[in-house]
Amino acid sequence: MKTIISILFLLSFTSFSFAQNDSLHISSSEKTKKDTSSVLFTHSGKKATWMSVAVPGLGQAYNKKYWKIPVIYGLLGTFGYFAHKNEQEYIFYRNAYKDRVEGVTVQDPNSSVYSEMLTDEDLKSEMKRWERNRNFNYIGIFLTYIANIVDASVDANLFYYDISDDLSFKVDPVLINTSNTTSTLGVKCRFSF
Repeated sequence: MKTIISILFLLSFTSFSFAQNDSLHISSSEKTKKDTSSVLFTHSGKKATWMSVAVPGLGQAYNKKYWKIPVIYGLLGTFGYFAHKNEQEYIFYRNAYKDRVEGVTVQDPNSSVYSEMLTDEDLKSEMKRWERNRNFNYIGIFLTYIANIVDASVDANLFYYDISDDLSFKVDPVLINTSNTTSTLGVKCRFSF
């Protein structure tokens, strides 16, 4: 009885395995349907570029590089914050310098700090320093925005690029025969891909 049950059990698995082989067979009409569907959606570098121009980080989302979005907004936020703080300091020292030159006495309690301790040249140099720092932060915002666009474009254009495991670079020492009696040491670089 156990032998009959085990034989029936094994026969039932063999029929399933034949069914699996038949179900995996794809007709040529189904193959062409799948091929044309993959052609309909191609990853566009132009689309990723324009998405990043419109909204920073949107091109990275289109490229499925989600980890880059917080980096972009972190840099933009950091540069923006420091640009704002430097702008406030610049305005503070600019107003102090204007007040000093015009001879205006200001009732602001903070104004006595810079009017008593700093000379005209010191106020001017502080004003220029904060203005320069603010401008560097604006340049940082601009460069981050440009890097975001370039990154989205490059990632989209290399989206389907195949990176094989066979890529390698090997450096070996080699002995080069220069004449009948002498030899020279050299380096052999070998690329394989």
